[in-house]
Amino acid sequence: MPSASTAAATMIDAFHRTRVEDEQQVELWLEETGDCAIALEAIWSEGAHHRGHARVAMERLIGLADTHRVMITLVPRPLDAKGDGAHAPPVDRHAPDAAALEAFYERLGFERSGGEFEGSPVLVRSPR
Repeated sequence: MPSASTAAATMIDAFHRTRVEDEQQVELWLEETGDCAIALEAIWSEGAHHRGHARVAMERLIGLADTHRVMITLVPRPLDAKGDGAHAPPVDRHAPDAAALEAFYERLGFERSGGEFEGSPVLVRSPR
């Protein structure tokens, strides 16, 4: 008998199924952390920045989390640039800092959990 899928795993699968090739400008790294909980480990854009693509992706994620009754946790901090030397991507001097990221997530309904990870606050959003 196959094992039952958790609400979190079902929600992550649903999120990935709604991906539209060549139209999705943002990638999200999601990790199941419990039956009804996921962590947003990373969000990044490979293309155009500062055009609302992250908000659209987050609204889609939040809608699915609400539908599947899944809590989302995250740590609002900028991603480090990957690569080195000639292969390192240029530094995005317009990228939001940790405070701007926290404000962005708060506008989406996230709240401080009271916990920290490596000196940064942990934010949570319970399903609605």
